[in-house]
Amino acid sequence: MSDAHPRLAPTLEAELSVEDQRWFRSVGWSDARVPPVASEADATAYARREAALNKALGGLTFAERGDSAEGRLAAAIGAALANWRERDEED
Repeated sequence: MSDAHPRLAPTLEAELSVEDQRWFRSVGWSDARVPPVASEADATAYARREAALNKALGGLTFAERGDSAEGRLAAAIGAALANWRERDEED
């Protein structure tokens, strides 16, 4: 049995590195389990993962992305990146 997420486009699985596939499995492909970005290396990896998800979801409307687990996961990764980038900004 494959560890691939059942709803993901096959092209996404093919484009993910082994490291990224492991990371997605470690968070259970769940937007609620995306950890905060902890380093510059994390930020680079998160940006790559978000881009891969967005590419796979390219044909969906904004509403369809929001309704999909993959769209929510891409949004959660993007939010974690935004939090990292804004960490040193003053209120």
